[in-house]
Amino acid sequence: MDYNQLNNNDDFAKIANTFVVYKVRSVWHEIARMYNEMAVGYNSSMAAGFILLTINEEKGTPVTKIAPRMGMEPNSLSRVLKSMQQRGLIVRRKDGSDNRKVYVCLTDYGREMRKLALKGVYRVNQQILNQFPPEKIDAFLEVMNAIPNVVNDVCSQLVTENRQTP
Repeated sequence: MDYNQLNNNDDFAKIANTFVVYKVRSVWHEIARMYNEMAVGYNSSMAAGFILLTINEEKGTPVTKIAPRMGMEPNSLSRVLKSMQQRGLIVRRKDGSDNRKVYVCLTDYGREMRKLALKGVYRVNQQILNQFPPEKIDAFLEVMNAIPNVVNDVCSQLVTENRQTP
């Protein structure tokens, strides 16, 4: 495929659909829209639902571990956590032995909403698994698990190239 053809807008969809990153982005957009539609019925969002899933139900989770698990920037996470706290889903607790460490803990209401979020995620996942034979799912997961390494390699190459450019 000649990717220089992207200058011709009529070929965009045909060419873009051969880009792995385009497919990942467009499919993720569809998934995010679906989860947000599910969450709106609970006056929530996909981000809040996934945050609930990252929090340890008994002990809570250090606030510093949530952003990396979610792939979110800390500023965006802070806004969502503030909203979740105002809605009574979570509380923030300082570690008894180290006041610098803050844990995000679920309230009873947060636990209820976590169960609903988990049910929704399992439902979607099961529907996907039911559509494909296990070997296709395994191959898909193998590729998806390798992509972060490729991305890191490309980032390293770009950093090296940028250092060499005057």
